[in-house]
Amino acid sequence: MKKKALLTLSAGILTLSAMSVGSVCAQAEAFVTVPEFEGPIAITEESHPFTVGGTDLEANGYVLEEYYVSGTSNVYDWGEDGNAEKPQIRTADAPYTTRIVVRRPQDAEAFSGNVWVELNNPSRGWDVEVQWPVVQDEVMSSGDIWVAMTAKPNVIASLQRVDEARYGKLSMANPLSPEEQTVGLLPGEEGYDENLSKLYENGLVWDMISQVGALVRDENGPLAGYDVDYVFGTGESQTGFFINTYAANFAEDAFLEDGKKVYDGFVSASGAGKVVAINQALAPLGVEDPRSGLPEVHVPFMRIDAQGDVFRLGSYEWRREDCDDVDAGYRIYEIAGAPHGPSYIMGYQPLEEDILKTGDLPSQVPYQYGGAEKKVNHIYREYMEKAMYHNFKEWVINGVLPPKAELIEVTEDGSAFVYDEHGNVKGGVRCPALDVPTATYYEVATAVDGEPYAWSFGYQEDFSTRKLQELYGIIEPCQTYVKMVKESADKLTEEGFLLPEDAEAIVLQAKYTPIP
Repeated sequence: MKKKALLTLSAGILTLSAMSVGSVCAQAEAFVTVPEFEGPIAITEESHPFTVGGTDLEANGYVLEEYYVSGTSNVYDWGEDGNAEKPQIRTADAPYTTRIVVRRPQDAEAFSGNVWVELNNPSRGWDVEVQWPVVQDEVMSSGDIWVAMTAKPNVIASLQRVDEARYGKLSMANPLSPEEQTVGLLPGEEGYDENLSKLYENGLVWDMISQVGALVRDENGPLAGYDVDYVFGTGESQTGFFINTYAANFAEDAFLEDGKKVYDGFVSASGAGKVVAINQALAPLGVEDPRSGLPEVHVPFMRIDAQGDVFRLGSYEWRREDCDDVDAGYRIYEIAGAPHGPSYIMGYQPLEEDILKTGDLPSQVPYQYGGAEKKVNHIYREYMEKAMYHNFKEWVINGVLPPKAELIEVTEDGSAFVYDEHGNVKGGVRCPALDVPTATYYEVATAVDGEPYAWSFGYQEDFSTRKLQELYGIIEPCQTYVKMVKESADKLTEEGFLLPEDAEAIVLQAKYTPIP
């Protein structure tokens, strides 16, 4: 299927795109090109989407489909002197083909009107949705649609090793010849890394994000028959950086044909406020560079970081104040006690046999703990994030301001956390596990056997029986503990940091927690 706008506006730069009949017409306004798409791609015994499992979509009235998306994207830089206020086109109209995985209500009548576009995380060298498992229950209970987009070329290479027939047409090829490029290597050269390969161009992603957003809104697109009202962008960790960068430099210039912005808002999870380079030959902007921050006027933006992001990812440097302004809405949350990667997502990942086909990668293993300490950090970050995503929609759609929260406490010189008497951090978005503790929660674990992401899951040290008795008594300690957990959960629900169903789940879990 094909539908293209005649003019494309990206980061304030106007370029002409040829129509399929080869003619060009003047338009009153520039707008984002709607890319071509193909699909749904057949799912057979021999070929299936590379995607996270573990969710009973059918029981929730949802279906999963995969599509190819093709178009052209510009590669941007900061002008010849590197000082342009907005991205400038360095190389125009480079072709790409990516893929999207769509989870939608089977019955269009059950659709809420809200679409989330998640940029898949590429950090392990294979393509995976991280935020979908975290917020899936809230998404499906609300009737939202979730669209997962492949966003970086290194994972295209690994997808093609998994299933060449299915993914052979995917491409984010570098429009420059190897001789024209100043960074990266070619396959076979010593030190070759698919993250920075002369075969690919990471900087194609910015127009791709705009165009996928336009596609899911298009009445003839893959969501035909679903009346889309709002589209939100999200990403986690590395693609949280992508969301930060896109919102800072591209989103406010991405318009639809009717004059509306492509995206109605953004949630960056564990993105630490940081930005990435707008093409792979450049260095990322620093925190002091005004181009690394959101523009003066922007759609609502929510930033959700964990304790594990504050120093490990540098989110402390990128902190900024909340804003209630309707044209510059901003919220920053730091989830106390939580590691960078919630242990919850270990149960939701692609098939192990598929992961092992992705290639000889340094992180070519399924999500696993891999830390030297005995027990992974079990802080239920996913409950807090579900409430935050819910609040974000209420903010954008109904104008209900989300709650504010204090940031995690750090020492005066900003070099370390401040802890309570139990060794747990002070401040931040709290949860009953911290305010009615049974353990000390650490945000970073010690890796063993070279597992590169063990640190991200953190670890915990459970309290001894004696300490539990000191905290909750010798007579009826379980009842005391459950009562205190319920009080904490009720307070957090009232403040907007827990959804009622998750508060109930936390209290139920407390009833079956052995105290002492």
